[in-house]
Amino acid sequence: MIRKILLISLGFSVFASAQKIENAENLAPFYDKLNKNESVTNILFIGDSHIQSGHISEYLRKKFQNKYGNAGRGTVFPYPLANSNGAIDFTAYSNQAWQTFRLVYEQDVYPQMGALGFVMGNSGNSFIEINFSDPKDSFDEVKIFNDNALTGENFTIFKTSQSLKNFIKPKKTILNYQVQNGDTFPEIAAKFNVVTTRLVQLNGNNVRNAKAGQIIKVENVEILYNKQFEENLTLIGKGQFTENSTSFKFKNPTQEFIINMNGKKGNILHGFQFLKSTAKNGVVFNTVGVNGATYADFLKYSLQTKQLKSLNIDVLIIALGTNESLSNITKQEFKDNAKKLINTWRAENPNFPILLISPTDNKIKSAKAKEISSWIKEVAAENKTSFLDLHTKMGGIGYFQKALQRKEANADGVHFLKPGYEKQAEIIWNALEETPAK
Repeated sequence: MIRKILLISLGFSVFASAQKIENAENLAPFYDKLNKNESVTNILFIGDSHIQSGHISEYLRKKFQNKYGNAGRGTVFPYPLANSNGAIDFTAYSNQAWQTFRLVYEQDVYPQMGALGFVMGNSGNSFIEINFSDPKDSFDEVKIFNDNALTGENFTIFKTSQSLKNFIKPKKTILNYQVQNGDTFPEIAAKFNVVTTRLVQLNGNNVRNAKAGQIIKVENVEILYNKQFEENLTLIGKGQFTENSTSFKFKNPTQEFIINMNGKKGNILHGFQFLKSTAKNGVVFNTVGVNGATYADFLKYSLQTKQLKSLNIDVLIIALGTNESLSNITKQEFKDNAKKLINTWRAENPNFPILLISPTDNKIKSAKAKEISSWIKEVAAENKTSFLDLHTKMGGIGYFQKALQRKEANADGVHFLKPGYEKQAEIIWNALEETPAK
């Protein structure tokens, strides 16, 4: 009884939230730490394309950090270098093209994918520049998720008087390519630094199953680089990559990150995390969104789990299920995958706080989306995790069509526009936030 009274008096309440979040008692350790706010709280939010787009996570990150303090921007993948969509609160540039894959694709170019569910690699002298638009997201520490192939290699950190974007220009050339034995569709796209949809535009859908010996059209993208950029650089510091991940601290807060590397075995990276190392409390809101991802995809790579666990996560929020709803997955297979992911995160702590969020409605397989949501509810109850039924709270079957009419959804029948995603984020936030005790 004493514990209930104490929690109700705090900024967030497990018991008040239980009216909206089922099995909310699982989140008690997270709420305890968050409400005391005596140290940094680390949140990890993983999901599919709904999360990679950045709108939901941006809304939630701002809500948490406005209320509890900003301890760092958290995890970031430079999506523009992968020709992919993502959060728009930062820019990313490089003087070199990168081969990139996300964890949904079958490929054998890189044996591992790390924290952000992507891998990016190249060879040669490479600069990466990342700039954050909001001064509140300044940082003084960067955690680099690197492949072990870079262990022991040197890197250099700079600042610049002129952005790298002014010294690079993409050059696109249409070529004929003979498919090689073992080539997969995503590997061909990565080889020429284009997105898979561009290959489809050039060749039609049959290119997805191109056979060895077949001639297809590809668009080769290379970066034309003006080395005068290097005349604008000022040295900040040097470092050496360590196993799995590497930290670099700045003397003063900055919104700009420029790294230069030239690994003997190539440059292979899995993303970054940006932190305020002097923060005594507040929230770091880490996001890992991967287009096309399922529960099973987040089980593929041990390095990803290892790198994410190194972030000392206090709560894991999982928003997956849309891509399973578009498939023919069986109930047993789905529940097995979800349980395995839960157990992976609870290997060291059987009571680790986890919140499962169901997918919303879609126009392609509306009934299956509802069914998937019911399966997630069962998984949550059977594995003692918390559960938020976002499918029902957004209106259930028919929600997507109404969102289309309100111009809040995409004509593809699956994805939403920023206003639609922000409404979903608001529901999630309101489910987490307590109505203050009178």
